[in-house]
Amino acid sequence: MNKIYFTAAVAAVALAQSSISVAEDSGFMVTPSIGFFDYEDDRVEAPAITGELDDDLFGSLGLGYRFANPWAVELVYKYGETETKTTSVDVKYQGVHLDGLYHFDNDSNLTPYLAFGAGYAELESDANSKDVDETNLNAGGGVKFALNDLLSLRADLRAFRDFDEKNIDVAASLGLQFLFGGEKPAVAAVDGDADGDGIKDSMDQCPNTASGIQVDNNGCALDSDGDGVANHQDSCPDSEAGALVKADGCYQMLTATKEIELEVNFANNSAEVTPAYYAAIQKAADFIKQYPASQIVIEGHSDDRGAASYNQSLSERRANSVAQVLITQFNISADRISSVGYGEEKPIADNTAAAGRAANRRVMAVISASVEMRAKK
Repeated sequence: MNKIYFTAAVAAVALAQSSISVAEDSGFMVTPSIGFFDYEDDRVEAPAITGELDDDLFGSLGLGYRFANPWAVELVYKYGETETKTTSVDVKYQGVHLDGLYHFDNDSNLTPYLAFGAGYAELESDANSKDVDETNLNAGGGVKFALNDLLSLRADLRAFRDFDEKNIDVAASLGLQFLFGGEKPAVAAVDGDADGDGIKDSMDQCPNTASGIQVDNNGCALDSDGDGVANHQDSCPDSEAGALVKADGCYQMLTATKEIELEVNFANNSAEVTPAYYAAIQKAADFIKQYPASQIVIEGHSDDRGAASYNQSLSERRANSVAQVLITQFNISADRISSVGYGEEKPIADNTAAAGRAANRRVMAVISASVEMRAKK
C-alpha cells in the first residue's frame, strides 16, 4: 500500500513540473498542522520495536521562509503516538525534517506546491528503553488555499523512506499557514486590451484610444494618407504626400499673386483691334477664366501727335476696344473688366521717331489674381 503512495507522490512531482511558476508573497511561514500517519505494514525494528504499527494521528509545527520567487525552505517537527498492532505496546514518534518547497502560483486562491527534503525520526517504545533512530528522505506535495494575504489553509501529502530498514511511511496533514514580514512582489500585468481596440496592451503605443476608432498595428488612430491627422478627424483623407495640412487634415494654403500682361498696338489715329492680336488676347482670356477671382484693368495710350484732349479720348476708345473683344469674342464678364485712358502721358518710347510713336500707340492689360497654393513641407 505504501509503495502505491510513494508512486503517487513521484507522479505528482512529474505532473507539477509542467506548470508555470510565478513569484508570490515572501515572508516567514508558521504552519501548525494535524495529520494522519500510515506506517509501513511490514515495519520491523528488532529488537526494540517489533511488529506492525497502528496508523494514527500526529501533530506538527513548521517554521520556514518563503522567498519572493517560487521557492521556500521549511523545518518541520512532528510528534505522534501509536502502538503495535499485535502486542499493543505504546510507541511514541518524534521527527524533524528540513524541506524545500516549490510553488506553482496562478490567478486563483489555490496554490499547489512540491516538497522534498531529508530528516531524522525517533521511535520510542514503553516496553523497551532502547529507541529506534531513522534517517529518512521525503517527497510529496500539497496545496494552499489563501483565506487572505496572511493566512492560508494548507493540505500536505508526503512519503517518507528511511535509509536503514527501507520502510516507506505516508503522512497526510491539514493545517493553517501564517505568513509574516514579507514583501508583496510586483505582479505582472495581464496582457489584456484595456481600450478594446484589438491591440494587446503590451504592444499598444496609444493605450487610451476611444471606442470605435480604427487603429494601426501600434494601437494608434489610423492615418491612411500619412498627413499627421487621424482618419476620424481628417476632412480631406487623400492629401498628397509632403503637403502641409491644417488640424482638419485639409491643405494649408498660401496666398500668392499671379499676373499676365497683354499688349496691343494700334495704327495711327485708330482704335481698331486687328485680328493679328487675337492670339495674345486669347491667352489673356484663358488666364482670366483659370482664375475666376482675377480682375482686369485695361490701359489705353497714344503718341503725342495731335491735341492732348484728343489723344486722351483716343486712348480711352482703344482700351474699350480691347475690352469689347474680351467680352464679345472670348465671353469674359463685363463686370470683371475696367478700362482707363492715359492719352500721351505715359510713353514707353521716343515720340520723335516713327518706331517710338508706334510703340506708344498701345493698350496694356494688367490682369492679376490672388490665388491659394498648397504649402509644402
